[in-house]
Amino acid sequence: MARRIAFVALAVVAALAAAGVAAFLLIGRYDLGPLVAGRASAAFGRNVTIEGLHVTPGRWIKVDLTGLKVANIDNGSRPTMLELRHLTVEVEAVSLLQGPAVVRQSTIDGLSLLLERTADRTANWKFKPGQPKQAKPEDRSWFPTLLDARMQGSEIIYRTGSGNELRTVLDDVTLQTAGADQPVRMAISGSYHGKPVTLTGDLQPITVLRDASVPFGTNLHLTSGETMLDFVGTMEKPLDFDGIRGRLTLKAPTLGPILAMAGVTANFDASLDLAGDFQHFDDIWKLNEAAGSLKGNPIPTASLSFTEGGNGKPDAAVVDLAFGQLDLNGVLGSGGGGEPDADIGFDFVRAPDTLIATSLTADQLTYSGLRFTEAKIVAALTPGRVAVTRLALTYLGAKIDASGQIDAQGDSGRVSADLTVSNADIQQLRKTLGFGPLPLSGTLDAKIVANSTGATLNAAARTARVAAAISMTRGAISREVIEMASLDVRRLFRKPNGTSPVSCLLGVLEMRAGVGTVSPLRVRSADGTIVGNAQFNLYRRTFDLTIGSQSSTTSDFALDVPVRAFGSFASPTVRPARWSAAGRTALAEANQATRLPPDLRQFGRSSPCLSPG
Repeated sequence: MARRIAFVALAVVAALAAAGVAAFLLIGRYDLGPLVAGRASAAFGRNVTIEGLHVTPGRWIKVDLTGLKVANIDNGSRPTMLELRHLTVEVEAVSLLQGPAVVRQSTIDGLSLLLERTADRTANWKFKPGQPKQAKPEDRSWFPTLLDARMQGSEIIYRTGSGNELRTVLDDVTLQTAGADQPVRMAISGSYHGKPVTLTGDLQPITVLRDASVPFGTNLHLTSGETMLDFVGTMEKPLDFDGIRGRLTLKAPTLGPILAMAGVTANFDASLDLAGDFQHFDDIWKLNEAAGSLKGNPIPTASLSFTEGGNGKPDAAVVDLAFGQLDLNGVLGSGGGGEPDADIGFDFVRAPDTLIATSLTADQLTYSGLRFTEAKIVAALTPGRVAVTRLALTYLGAKIDASGQIDAQGDSGRVSADLTVSNADIQQLRKTLGFGPLPLSGTLDAKIVANSTGATLNAAARTARVAAAISMTRGAISREVIEMASLDVRRLFRKPNGTSPVSCLLGVLEMRAGVGTVSPLRVRSADGTIVGNAQFNLYRRTFDLTIGSQSSTTSDFALDVPVRAFGSFASPTVRPARWSAAGRTALAEANQATRLPPDLRQFGRSSPCLSPG
């Protein structure tokens, strides 16, 4: 009996084994797509569909898959997260039992992968988000040995939290290695944001990749036209392209392709060389301790950071650059070489994809026809506005401290600025403006308020409305001018020599589109007080000035007849003014030193010229 039972059991086992072998040999005839799709849907918590899946047995098992689709998360930007047109894989059968799998050859065609976060920061690559998170180390021990892998006609789209799309087109991708313990060679050709890109890389062996406790070493070289980027470093999470540390070097003959990759449409034909320590962790990208040059302008120190936006917020960038010498004419202008053609448009103000906070310093700065030293600008770009919290410059020895903003307004921008100027030397200013010799010396302080609109910074400057209060508390004025302003009869018998100390000067300037007035204008000295008013045109470089004495402060020899100076800045005509009713009225109004614009009254009150004297 026992022998018969054993015989029957052996026959059953033999029959089951024969059936298993037959099923294994015939499995290639059956479409496993519906079965695998159902199991995958249950495992991922997403709907998975497969048009066709066939497995051909052998020492090397061949898998042929078509029409794979994986649904996106709720509130995603498209219905599917992943679409795959065709996949073929040849896997060593024994490796499936021993692990990890050895893939002799694999080909992917027509992959479209969308990676995104929804407004509530849910990542679509995290499956079954409703399950509690388990804090456990990353496991990459399963990663297969890819001896020869290839991908064609594919794309990867990454949408930031602000909705900005970063699209990578993969025309051809290859990964090759001689074995799991041998280095991996990677080659990619495609495009990023419409710009052609080629990437080659030398990677550590797959055995190192499987050990999650060891950072994975990478050596990458990217080119786009003449632009080159090199990275040598490590990745803690290479499959997520995260936990990156290393040295990054960028050489770009023009920033156009880089800006286009970032989704910025701007004609910015400046070269950039930059090298520094690069990091990427989670949503933050950083370049620290960097140095290089911008179109030949050395950058001794630089740091940049980029944070991906979340909860529907835009991305944010922080840029800190320190220049020794910065020629903005060459960087922004079409001609370069110091030509005064630089300009800044306001197109970027309305709806920037990225919020930018910047701090820029330069030992020497050239913009248009002006040269500055000790320059510093702290500014921020937000939707509809550029806010300059501080602009500090030194110009001809004068200290300039300003703040202001640019607000988007239709097709242009509205500019408002508040400036404080201190220690401006009169003689240096008059030479810069093209004036002939002036009988006044010393340093000026000024408070300036400006408003304008325009499509560019230079256009706004040409039409700006400016109000300014100008004062002096220490200086000197020619005695000849004081006696000329009062037509002192002593000038008939002698020529006055020397200067008279200026105890105060106060002038109020109002200008629009380069044409303006100075009224009142008051200069108080030890030898008398003169008052006046002026009209000027900066573009024609002409002026008309009338000055006269304040009778209560001049000598008994004064006839108190005003003097007029008019004509070009460089060569004016000087003669007694006509004593008309209009002239008397104008000079009387000039003597009303308390007539100051509201924004400038506090500054004007500090001038001794407002007190009787």
